[in-house]
Amino acid sequence: MTYWLVPIQEDMWDIIRDKGVYGYKENLEEYIKEGDYIIIYVSKYYAKRYGGKIVGIVKVLSNWYEDQTPIYPEETVRNKGIYVYRVKVEPVVIGECDMKKILDKIRFIEDKGQIAKYLRNAPANLKRPIPESDAKIVEECLKESLLNI
Repeated sequence: MTYWLVPIQEDMWDIIRDKGVYGYKENLEEYIKEGDYIIIYVSKYYAKRYGGKIVGIVKVLSNWYEDQTPIYPEETVRNKGIYVYRVKVEPVVIGECDMKKILDKIRFIEDKGQIAKYLRNAPANLKRPIPESDAKIVEECLKESLLNI
């Protein structure tokens, strides 16, 4: 199993979760493959609720394909596809995991003073997979958040 971290804008999460589609502006097939898992991190920019949190882990169900249909909020406003390279996904676990809560436990962020460099671009973590041990920590954090609702 290969896990990847991807940052998204907060308003993309509903579409990813409910429609089962993750999209990006570049084709990521070199990295993320069918059968892999994507850890969804909501960036802090313009976020009202989930900024700085991981909101779910989704399993990739398809190969990458190109689709110009506007589905994300930014696309529908502009009436044109932006995140046109897409894969079908299904949620494995959803919740709210604050990165600050698990920062001392996870290994992939090696330089804790430079967290931002590990949380930008797609795939994040400097285009490296997330260690499975870290993915399990994230998964537990997400499951715990469901118990506290």
